[in-house]
Amino acid sequence: MRAVSHVAGFARTLLQRLGEPGWFLIVLAVFLVQEFGISQLGHDGGQAMLRRAIFFATTSVAVLLAYHFRRYIGAWIIAAGIVMNVIPIIAHGGLMPVAWETIRDSGEFPQITEQDIGGQVANSKDVILWREDIRFEPLSDRFLLMVPGYGANIFSAGDFVVFGGVLLAVAQAAVFVLRPNTRTTDQDSREAAAAR
Repeated sequence: MRAVSHVAGFARTLLQRLGEPGWFLIVLAVFLVQEFGISQLGHDGGQAMLRRAIFFATTSVAVLLAYHFRRYIGAWIIAAGIVMNVIPIIAHGGLMPVAWETIRDSGEFPQITEQDIGGQVANSKDVILWREDIRFEPLSDRFLLMVPGYGANIFSAGDFVVFGGVLLAVAQAAVFVLRPNTRTTDQDSREAAAAR
């Protein structure tokens, strides 16, 4: 128990010294770990279980990080988008459902056929299902978008909420970093008096 307390104390001290950039590095690391789990681990057996464990663990950490950045409105929006995505993912055993009809009608994924229904899309967290079999279908991956430099992809409403939250959080962080020191004269006077 003492070792855990020392590690927690060390982590707290390190994060205090690193400040906001350190927290942003943690956000990036969580994202990279999640992307690794989604793209590199297999779809069956132990690797599938590990993929799901990594996804749920990193999602939980992402929500906690959003709480840490709660002074940014964007962090609340990101957390809402994450929750919107987690609802259908939990309902489908750790995979985000996408309707076969959406894939077929998009015309962008000819390599995916009707025989793939019930299977997981390679290098993604998506499982292909008939629309009628999707629980919480309005929250599933259902919106086709062409992303410059990336190509076609199908996103959920929660993804768009997360993207909007990220943009807002970045804008708020930029304003926070770029604004001049906002300490008031009263604060300076109180500190000077306390130092005497």
